[in-house]
Amino acid sequence: MQLRIDYQEIVDIIEKKFKIRPKFTTVDEGAFEVSYRRGNMPNIAVVCRIESVSEDIISITYDCGLAASLMIAGVVAYLDDKIPSGIDVNTAGKYINIYPQHFKQVAKALEHFALSDIALEENTINITLMV
Repeated sequence: MQLRIDYQEIVDIIEKKFKIRPKFTTVDEGAFEVSYRRGNMPNIAVVCRIESVSEDIISITYDCGLAASLMIAGVVAYLDDKIPSGIDVNTAGKYINIYPQHFKQVAKALEHFALSDIALEENTINITLMV
C-alpha cells in the first residue's frame, strides 16, 4: 500500500498550528530541505535526510548552519514538554528518532500493516506499507 503526503499538506498544518509557512523542497530520494525566511531576516534552511525506516523507528539526521542549529536547540529546549513522547530530538548529534508505535492512530494502522519505506519525490513523501 502506498500513501502519498503532499508537502503542501504539511506546510498547511504547520501554518495553522505555528503561524509560519516554511518551504519544503526535495533534495533527493532520501532528503528534503525545510527553509524559512521572515521579512528581512536571512533565509534559514535545514536539510533532513531519512537514514533508516523500520516498523519500530524512523531515523532522520539534519544538517544546517550554526545559526539554524542554535535556533533548533533553543526551540527544542523551550518546547521540550510539548514534544510528543515517541519523538526524540538530539540537537548535539543533529538527529531525530521517531517511534511510530507511540502515536495512537499510527499504532492502530501498524496492527495491520508494516512500515516498509519512505521515499521522497518532487513535492511528495511516499510511504510504503506492507500487509
